[in-house]
Amino acid sequence: FAFVVMGSEGRSEQTLKTDQDNAIIYADHLDHEQIARLEEFSLALIEGLIEIGVPSCPGGIMAKNAFWRRPLTPWREALERWISTPSPDNIMNFSMFSDLRTLHGDPSLEEQLKAHILRRTREDDVFIARMAANAARFHSPLSIFGNFKREKDGPHKGKIDLKKAGIFTLTEGIKILALEKGRLGGSTPEKIAWLQQQGVFTAQKAGDIDAAFNLLVFLRLRCQTLAIREGREPSNYVDPDKLDRVEKNRLHTALEVVKSFQGFLRSHFQLDLITN
Repeated sequence: FAFVVMGSEGRSEQTLKTDQDNAIIYADHLDHEQIARLEEFSLALIEGLIEIGVPSCPGGIMAKNAFWRRPLTPWREALERWISTPSPDNIMNFSMFSDLRTLHGDPSLEEQLKAHILRRTREDDVFIARMAANAARFHSPLSIFGNFKREKDGPHKGKIDLKKAGIFTLTEGIKILALEKGRLGGSTPEKIAWLQQQGVFTAQKAGDIDAAFNLLVFLRLRCQTLAIREGREPSNYVDPDKLDRVEKNRLHTALEVVKSFQGFLRSHFQLDLITN
């Protein structure tokens, strides 16, 4: 069997506001007793992670839940359903799972599923385009005049959600472009560099995207660190008014890069031709 992590943990990109996203893949030939022991192991493991401070996933994406603990063949079948029926939930599940990385156990199980993912996505351009549309769905937090569009009310009034503003679009968009070219795994910066090598990006464009991603992640991490020091719940929000002039300009530039990248995705995958 293999205990795998997914999402940001699978990409080695977790920050201080995080939770568990994990699963178990096990061989088809395990008997009932072995499967029962594996279930006991998964329950103990997840509870142990919670006890040491890793929160449970609100969406239940954890190996203790049967949906995220399956034999190899049923995992292939689940992937097939997600790809053949690209609903929002299926796209989310596929995207989360495709970042899988083995932390413990037999890595060949991960490798077999990755090979299956690459083979199936090569055969289904529509699914890749649907994923790209999902990645580009958030509106830019920059107005037509170049001003920041902030939260209008609620606990984060006056702030910008850095995840929705750009981190999500960049991580998902880069993942999809790499997947289209036949790569799974690795961090977002690693895939940006690889996509440049593959000729998808010029050196300038790759550098701009990498710089934007790193800045957004840095600002989020710094805000989360400050929140913890002050006894507040860490979040993905930043208040532009608390940035100095240089940082505010850098944030503006990064968000312009994200907006341009969304346009690149729309053009590259011809998203204007997709109907809901």
